Order: sequence, then structure tokens, then C-alpha cells
Amino acid sequence: MDKVPSDAVSSSQMSQADNAEVATNGNYALFKAELPFQAEYAYSGDSYIRHFFEMAEFKSDDILLSASTTDVLVHAVRYEDTSTDNNLSYFWWVSYKALYGVNSLLEGLTEGTSTALDQIIGENYFLRAVLHFNLCRIFCYPYSHGKDNPGVVIRTSTDCSTTTRATIGEVYDQVEQDLKKAAELLKGKTARGNNGYATYEAAMGMLSRLYLYEEKNQECVDIVNEMLSGADPASKLDSDYEHLFQYSKTSTEVLWCVGTVASTVDFSDFKGAMGSMFYSPGGAPGADGWGEIYYSQPLLDLFWRHPEDLRYTTMAEPYGEDQSRVMIYWPYDDGINDHWPNYIAENAKYDSSTGKYSIVADDKKTYTVETETVNGFDKHYITKNGAKQYVSMSYHCSNRGTYPVIYMKKFANMDGESNCLNSPIMIRWAEVILNRAEAYAKLGSDDDALTDVNVIRSRAGLSGDALFTTGNYKEQGYSTILDVVLDERRLELCFEGFRAWDLFRNKKDMDRRYGGYQPYEVVKYSDSRIPFPIPYDETSVSGIEQNAR
Repeated sequence: MDKVPSDAVSSSQMSQADNAEVATNGNYALFKAELPFQAEYAYSGDSYIRHFFEMAEFKSDDILLSASTTDVLVHAVRYEDTSTDNNLSYFWWVSYKALYGVNSLLEGLTEGTSTALDQIIGENYFLRAVLHFNLCRIFCYPYSHGKDNPGVVIRTSTDCSTTTRATIGEVYDQVEQDLKKAAELLKGKTARGNNGYATYEAAMGMLSRLYLYEEKNQECVDIVNEMLSGADPASKLDSDYEHLFQYSKTSTEVLWCVGTVASTVDFSDFKGAMGSMFYSPGGAPGADGWGEIYYSQPLLDLFWRHPEDLRYTTMAEPYGEDQSRVMIYWPYDDGINDHWPNYIAENAKYDSSTGKYSIVADDKKTYTVETETVNGFDKHYITKNGAKQYVSMSYHCSNRGTYPVIYMKKFANMDGESNCLNSPIMIRWAEVILNRAEAYAKLGSDDDALTDVNVIRSRAGLSGDALFTTGNYKEQGYSTILDVVLDERRLELCFEGFRAWDLFRNKKDMDRRYGGYQPYEVVKYSDSRIPFPIPYDETSVSGIEQNAR
């Protein structure tokens, strides 16, 4: 039977700007849609953005998982992922599905036909670059580990016959080519809508990230300088940090986000949204959101150096906080598990005559909490069995699995509502400025690097001695300007998928020796568990090279 679908669009029709826009919007939708996968109906939480951000972030030392979970995310947190895990299988599949859609359009559109059509072509080149770039981020080692290491399969056409993994260098070269083409076609054009649409600035921002990851530091600086065109970097930041992430679709700081809309097919339910793992608005963990992932203690310690930091005060929400009570806690080896629980002394007693707290510890003995200054900041400890046991001190809040429930709200409260929804930011000016800061640090331009760092810190409400100079950074325990920049990236970009990659691409090990359901260990920057396995769905059919474990 010769049957033509009634909604078919011919090649000539697709070359018209209006139709090409509709098809391009469909390509954008693949970043947020929950699609049927492996012959199953759409699974709540099966989306490109949820899996990408969780896989990118959950291997870092910024998070702790508060208990075991049936969600496959536990494998990422514990570096135990397998080639049959749903998150990595879906992400691989939907990435190449989106690449096919992008290439289908690019093959049928002719550059120079019209200004409107050139803009659509530029947007698709941008999407193709992002898709390849993020595939490398999840399934490969950093570029700095060797550009000849296995990358991913490059797709620049609808011909899917090649299933050989290109090298990382070849993939990055393709990403650079596509970003430059996107920037060329999008320059001078007004975005088609909110921040969910690609622009010249988004392409250039991604190019600054690419050059930084390739350690092309001068090129990174040059790109950011070109983007700024002499403007004050501070003018590019949203002055309303508290609402930056809630209104990411319209914030002037955001260069590109995955624009989502509540009460539509973009979200099947709150618990399936990426924010639900970090937050449970108005309730205990598992109520309105799963609320199972919290701030790691090392990240808290870094924020608590300056309690006025807006990046903590506006984004963190200790559940059930009671400021009339103080709790003291520390991780310990229970001799059973590979992860360490916390011992929590929930009601520390304050002695007004000494100005010190005392607690009853796990051995039922009473100890006085002492304080010493380390690198200019307070550090608390008790002396137990003749040795210092460093402890954490905070206002009392609820705990889950012996870990303080401190919710993170970057991926919640979209459009000012009380929910776990978000339009996740993929690139924003704060990152771009910190890209330049890191590049400056590696070029030996210390003053320039710290100037950029201080732009970010000033927006966070920090001033005076909380700002860095070449004369005070060592007093705070830093041996290099690069270490200052990396800590600032940690504070500014936490939970946005950067931290683990920032360490590993700079060939720094990750210290995860703190309380949480993740193993108590140091992860080497060369660890074979860093790249996720290529999905079994792919290797069993095409036979492409699997990542060694």
C-alpha cells in the first residue's frame, strides 16, 4: 500500500524558515522531553537534562547521598555504573537521536537563502556542537589526559554507517568547527525567544569552555575579551542572585538554558524533575521531592568561611533548622561499610563562663569542643583518645541517614513557584568569567585572574578581606592562584556539573573522605571509573570500543 502521512513535510517545504523553525524547536525539545525508551512508555525522569546533570555532578566531592536508593543514580555516586544502567543508556540514545534530527535539517537547508534561515542553521550547528561536547564529557577522559584517547562517534550527517569512535581530539575539533560556524551565522541576530534559544553569545561562551578544556589558554582569554568588547564583567552578572536560577529563561546572565514550561509535557511530575533529588519543598525527604542529595561537608566548610555568601544563604535550606540548638557531628568508620556515617551530638551544651560547647560522644564521655585557627578560619575539634577529632558545628536541623538535611535549591522554584522544577542553565556569564580567570592563572597573569575571581565574589555579597589579592591568598591556605580559581568555580558552579571535571582535567585527585553513602576514598584523576561505560545497547550491536575498567 502506498501511503503518505497527512503531516508529511517535503524537502522544499522544510527549506522555508517557518517550517525549519518548527523542526528546530523539535530538536531543542529532545533536551527536555521524557521519551519512550527501550520499548517502554516514557519513564518519569528519563530526560536528557536530568541524566546529564546527575551523571556530570554525582561523581564529584560537592555532594553526598544520604542513603541507599533504588534510583540508578546511586551507581554514579558510588562510581559503580554498568553498561546496562538506564541513565547512561538513555543519554547516549537521545544524544544520537537529537544529532540525527539536527543533521537531517542541516542537510536540507541552504546557507545564504535568507537571514531567518541562516539563524536556524546557526542554531542547529550550536546544538550539534553541544551534543558532541557533552557526549565526550560523560563517556571520555578529559582532553588534557591525551587527545588521542577514544572519544565518541562523530555524526555530521544522517549516514549512520560509521560506528567507529573518533579520538577526543577529533571530536573537539568538530565541536570547535561547529561552534565557530554557529557564531558566524548567529552574530548580530536577535534571539528567537527567551534564553532557551541559541545565540552568538552562547556559541562564544561554549567556545571559551572548549578552549579552556583544551588548555588553549590564550585563545580562551581572547574569546572572552571579544565577548565583553570592553564592558565591565560585573555588568554581565545578574544582580539578583537569589532569583537567577528561578528565572533562568529571562536572566541577562544566562547565555543558554534548556527552557522548560510547567504544567506541560516538559514535566510528568515533580519527583521526576532533576530538582527533586536535591529538594523537597515544604516537607521532609520524599514528600514533595526525593530530597536525597545534600551539600558535602567539604563544600559546606568552604561556604562557612564566609557565612554571608549569597550563594549559600539563598540556595541552601537546612530542613527543620532550630537556631536555639547546636549540633556537633563527625564521620567515623563503623567497620562494616565502605562509606562512613556521622556521629551526631544533637544537643551541644554551651558554657557561658568559658564560651565553649561540650558534648557527649559515641563512647558516652563528655568532651569540650575547642577551636583553632587554620589558614585564617576557625576549625573545631575535640581531643579523643589523645588525638584531635575534627568536628563540624552548626545549628540543629533534621538528618537523614546521619547526614544533615541541607537542601539545595538551584534546580527548584521555577518562575517563583514552590516546586522542584527548573530550566537548567547550560552556560552563563559567571562561568565564562571564571573560564578566563582560570586561563589567566595558567598564563601567569595572577592579578587579572584574581580580578575576575573578585567580580564573582563581589556579586555574592563578599567584600573587604573576603576578596583576594596576590598578598593574601597564601594566608588562606592556597599555594597557587589556580587553586584559588578552582575553589571559586566550586562555590559558584556547585551542582551544575563542573566540579569533578574541573579537578580531573587539571590532573588533581578528588578527596571524598567525608560522611555519605559514597565510598570513603580518594579518587585519582587517572581512575578508569571516570568515563561512564559505553551502553551495552550500543556495543552489542555495533561492536564499538568499550571503555576499559
